[in-house]
Amino acid sequence: MKKFTSTLSLIVLVVLAIWQYFTDLTKTKNQSPSPVIKQMKQTKASEPKFEPQFETKRTDIEKSAVKNPNVFANYDVIMRDDPIGQNAKAPVDYYMLALSWSPGFCDIQREKYGDQLPYSSQYQCGNNRTFGWVVHGLWPQNANALSVTDHPRFCKGDLPALPKDLLARYLAISPGEQLLQGEWEKHGSCAFDFAQQYFAKEQELFSSLKLPNQSLSRNELFRWMKQHNPQLKNAYLGASRNELFICYDKKWQVMNCQSK
Repeated sequence: MKKFTSTLSLIVLVVLAIWQYFTDLTKTKNQSPSPVIKQMKQTKASEPKFEPQFETKRTDIEKSAVKNPNVFANYDVIMRDDPIGQNAKAPVDYYMLALSWSPGFCDIQREKYGDQLPYSSQYQCGNNRTFGWVVHGLWPQNANALSVTDHPRFCKGDLPALPKDLLARYLAISPGEQLLQGEWEKHGSCAFDFAQQYFAKEQELFSSLKLPNQSLSRNELFRWMKQHNPQLKNAYLGASRNELFICYDKKWQVMNCQSK
C-alpha cells in the first residue's frame, strides 16, 4: 500500500511539474520582451541598410534644374552647348551694353523658322508683339581681347535656372526667359554677385537712353543717338546688323567702344 501511495504521489508531482512548465511558457510568450532584447531589436531595426553606392546620372539640364525645384528649366542654358564656351580667367576692363532692334531680329527669325519659332524667340517675336529696341545684354569686356573667346564668359560655370518671378520683372526690356537666363550665366556672373543686381543695372542703363522708334542705317542711328543723348556726344559707338553697342568704364561712365 505504501508503495502504491508513493508511486501515485510521484505521478501527481510529475503532472504538476509539466502543467507548471507549459503555464510559464504561455506567460512568457504573452509578455513584452525584456529591455535587453527590446533594445537589441531596436538597434537592429535602426541600422542603415547597406546598399552599393552608385552615382545617379543626370543630364546637365536636370543637374541645373534640381537646384531650384520651383522652376521648370525649359529656359535654362547649358554651358557645354555654348559654341564659344567658358573663359573664367579673363579680366573685366569695361562693359558693353548691347541693344537689339527687335523688329529686325524677328524678321530674321521668321525668315528662318516661319511660324515654328523656337521657344527662345516666341515671347519676343510671337503674334501681337510690338517691341522696339530691347536689351540683348550687358557684357563685361577684356580690353586686350583679340577675339570673342578672349572676353569673360561663364565665370561661375553652369548656374541653376533663375526663378520665373525674377525673370518676369525684366521681360519688358529683355523679352525672353532664355535670353535673361543666358545673359546672366554667360556675362552677368562675371561682374555681379547676384542676377537681380545685373538685371537692375541693365534696366538703369537702358532707361537712361532715348531711342528711335524706327529702323535707321548705321550712320543715321549714330547721329540720332548723339543728338538725343548728350552723354553719347563724343563717344565712339559700335553697331552690327540690328544691334547697337554702347560702352561704359568701371565707374559706369560712357567711354569709346573699341573698334577691333
